[in-house]
Amino acid sequence: MPLRLAYDQWTQFEDFPSFTKKVENVEQESDEKLNWKAQVFWSHRTWESTILQQIPDKRIVWRSKGAKGYVDGAVTFHELAPELTRIALVLEYHPQGFFERTGNLWRAQGRRARLEFKHFRRHVMTQAVLRPEEIEGWRGEIRDGEVVKDHETALREEREGEGRPERGRPEAAERERYEEEEAEYEEEEYGPGEEEAEEEARPEGEAAEYEYEEEPGARYEEAFNIKKS
Repeated sequence: MPLRLAYDQWTQFEDFPSFTKKVENVEQESDEKLNWKAQVFWSHRTWESTILQQIPDKRIVWRSKGAKGYVDGAVTFHELAPELTRIALVLEYHPQGFFERTGNLWRAQGRRARLEFKHFRRHVMTQAVLRPEEIEGWRGEIRDGEVVKDHETALREEREGEGRPERGRPEAAERERYEEEEAEYEEEEYGPGEEEAEEEARPEGEAAEYEYEEEPGARYEEAFNIKKS
């Protein structure tokens, strides 16, 4: 599934009760405020979530508050290929009451969250992909809990951007600049032809030594890939 379609479907928060099992109701009070009602064991819990950061096609981070349990979390979106998207989700549930705390020891809430996550995957792969024109996500931007770009402005900028001439990829330009600077450095360090002379002077069979650092990888609590079937 394309990245944009997966992200747009996720931003349709009020649709969650239609394909999940325990989310009973979601009311979007404003672009950054959401009221949730869900079943937890035999009880019903309500809480208010505030979106702290929302960057289109990249991530959504939220914090919540509630008198009887609430959920904080973050979700990120990663394009692996034009028709393949990875979604990574981290949730932190704050239980209240004896039964919820006991269930938390057995990680019951984590198992339920994974099931709901799979319901989302099933929905986007069997329903949303068949009617992408009906999925209109919220394309605005939120930072520090405040809307810095509304939906209409974001759409207008996207339309204007489609008419601009295509520019080279930033990483390609950066790579080209780096190669030019490296070539200049080699000339200053060795002078024309000196690097080749040093290579020839190295005894046969002796390898040059290089140092490098590996970039640390990212780790997520739960993730899955969505591809177009």
